Amino acid sequence: MSAKPPRKRVQAMAQGRGAGERLVVPLALATAAQISARPLDEFFTDPTQLANGLLELQRAIGSEAIVVALGDGFERASGNQLDLAALDQPGSRLHTALEATRRLRATLGDRVALLAGVSGPARLSQDFGVDMSSAGSAFGTIVKAFFEAGADLILCLDEAPATDVDLWQDALKTFGNIARFHRALPLCWGSGGPFPSPQLVALDAPSPVAAGIVTTAEPVAADASIEALRHWVASVSV
Repeated sequence: MSAKPPRKRVQAMAQGRGAGERLVVPLALATAAQISARPLDEFFTDPTQLANGLLELQRAIGSEAIVVALGDGFERASGNQLDLAALDQPGSRLHTALEATRRLRATLGDRVALLAGVSGPARLSQDFGVDMSSAGSAFGTIVKAFFEAGADLILCLDEAPATDVDLWQDALKTFGNIARFHRALPLCWGSGGPFPSPQLVALDAPSPVAAGIVTTAEPVAADASIEALRHWVASVSV
């Protein structure tokens, strides 16, 4: 394993100096609510509970990274609207995730990397019924806020759209520029994106991976076994 702390490892990858580096990131977010013994709605809207639960989960499973957000409509402020007022609205999931990111960054320094999964422009356009230009602008505002809060990696959760491809690509190009400015790493989950996808390893079939960003093959369920997560991290990190 690299002698560099996880955040420095990500920065090296982002700057093209990370050949052979590896970061193991189970996509476990809701699972942390088990430790706090809180309902998910409450857990995701209380920054103290969210930050503490994620930190305790990281310590319990020995992970070198923490997932602070993972799409799932957390961009909405109220109702079913794409509302960037949520950035500054205490009690919204978006504001809570950003505040938890700030707290974890201040607490952990370089010792643990922070990953945010954010719905991409095509998904935002579809989920909230807005045009691709508005969705791309909102996506850029959200990823910028996460990088400024201290996120090291942002995973764009999206697929290339059938229409408005140029606008979609422009939004992802802006995403890459913002990441570069922050010495952070942009990633794509869906197909057709301009940035690498993480290497996917199933939770129930872990195996060693030598290099790159490695995640579970899908988001980990809220009721997943903490012991299974610990085993996955240990097995993939060999």
